Amino acid sequence: MTQAEIATAVQAILLRHFHISPEQFGWDKPLDVLHEDFKLLGYLVFLEQLLHQQFGKKIPLLENCSTAIHTAEDVVDLIMREL
Repeated sequence: MTQAEIATAVQAILLRHFHISPEQFGWDKPLDVLHEDFKLLGYLVFLEQLLHQQFGKKIPLLENCSTAIHTAEDVVDLIMREL
């Protein structure tokens, strides 16, 4: 899978499942800026589950991601390292 394909999938998951509008979305915005509920651990757990379903591999977000710092682009980079 290419980085562009992974990025498209991550963006689709964030827009569809976390009710982020395309206008709000930015690759360089921390996750909790994209949606303030990412400050809740459950949102990160849900994202990790969705990524597992999408890519068929556990993506360790909880261990490697701080929603106040990490961006959607960082999530794509992590997925690239794990796949």
